[in-house]
Amino acid sequence: MPNIAASVLPALEMSNTSQARNTQLALALSQAIRDGRLAAGSRLPPTRDAANQLGLGRNTVVDAYAELTAEGLLESRGRLGTFVTRQAKAVLQPATSLPRIVRRLPATVTTPGAVSQDWRLGQSGTQLLPLDVWRAACREAGRHLPPSGYGDSQGLFTLREAIAAWLRRHRGTRHEATQIVITQGTGSAVELLARTLVRPGDLCAVESPGYSRALDAFEFAGGSIVRVPVDEQGAIVKEAFANTAPSVFHLTPANQYPLGGRLSGLRRAELAALASKAGTLVIENEYDHEFIYEGQNHAPLAAALADQTVLVSTFAKSISPALRIGFIAAPQRVADALASSIAAHGLHASWPVQVSLHWMLASGELQRHLRRVRRHHATQRDRLLAAIRQSCPELQVRGTEGGLHFVLTLGRKEQDRKLAKELKARGITLQTVADFGGDTDEVLMGYGHMERTEAQAAADLLRGAYTATGFEH
Repeated sequence: MPNIAASVLPALEMSNTSQARNTQLALALSQAIRDGRLAAGSRLPPTRDAANQLGLGRNTVVDAYAELTAEGLLESRGRLGTFVTRQAKAVLQPATSLPRIVRRLPATVTTPGAVSQDWRLGQSGTQLLPLDVWRAACREAGRHLPPSGYGDSQGLFTLREAIAAWLRRHRGTRHEATQIVITQGTGSAVELLARTLVRPGDLCAVESPGYSRALDAFEFAGGSIVRVPVDEQGAIVKEAFANTAPSVFHLTPANQYPLGGRLSGLRRAELAALASKAGTLVIENEYDHEFIYEGQNHAPLAAALADQTVLVSTFAKSISPALRIGFIAAPQRVADALASSIAAHGLHASWPVQVSLHWMLASGELQRHLRRVRRHHATQRDRLLAAIRQSCPELQVRGTEGGLHFVLTLGRKEQDRKLAKELKARGITLQTVADFGGDTDEVLMGYGHMERTEAQAAADLLRGAYTATGFEH
């Protein structure tokens, strides 16, 4: 057997002073095995001899040998000594392929270059929230110790009281605190409703195009999907009840998602009549009800159809989506079932965020902030519309009556497809109507998070992309 103490050990490199000496020795021996200086089956010198050779303490060598033995690189053969294992080199080789379960995951493709603008929906800026107000809200959470467990599965009671009062005052509903359930945002609220209420085979009606998380949640729960077409008056309600009435109908009547526009008064009355007759539960998603700029904002369906409507809403769009908080206002039996589901699956909303939001509601700061944000977004909408119409008058802009995004179209599917492709090539992160189940690539421009100076930049990007498509020639 080769005497490696005289040849290999003195050549080991152990110069990283930030690591423990036994770790340095283990790494150096691993490298010697990897590059072949220590061949499979080679016997290492006894720990005392190796320590003397390297000028180390014997315990340092003992620890290094033990570490490599645990990793399968060395093995002890009793009185014969310590040897490099036959499989040592294979252990050190990088895996030639990923596990099958990992290989089937989609690869992440990184596009070189910086993103010029992000037009995705669901974003809002925090630049209008006074920092001293946010600090005061957070200080309120810091004044109390958190609950010993996860807290009330239905949510902080004082927050639920404040939300019920806010709904009565500003939205005309008659919910009590016991009917309010605090959730981890509107998307999580819809998923919670599907998990709790939908059974395999239930007919679940959704707008098409519409909120894809609702469709996904109903399908995951085993529901059968009924896609309801949408026009300028919102969902074509009668289509949902054309054959067998659905068990659940999810829709966005205050501002249709993603095309914009409100459910007309006639269709609201039609929905109330059909849902009452068929026993359909209506899930009314008011994801951005506070941002209506033209005309009268209708009272929610939940105000007139309380026993058959579940209202899903949030204040996060006016503060920040990062808060991950929303709420459900529901018939008592539904609220109780949702609370049980939250408790069973650990889906409680963040306690500090609940305390902070309650302070903002109770102090009146949230209402003041809502007025401030509404004025800002109305001004931003006007500024952006003017810039687009001046820079690119060929574009039709829809969905301008409310919300925090526009729908941009050139009127023909092929033109819209090329425009979306050209915008993406210019580094714009965006979504199209097709991403929400539609059959067109009309571009969606989210502007809720844009700074004041970004409106003209967005219009210029549109002009450049449109010119590059060649349609103007």
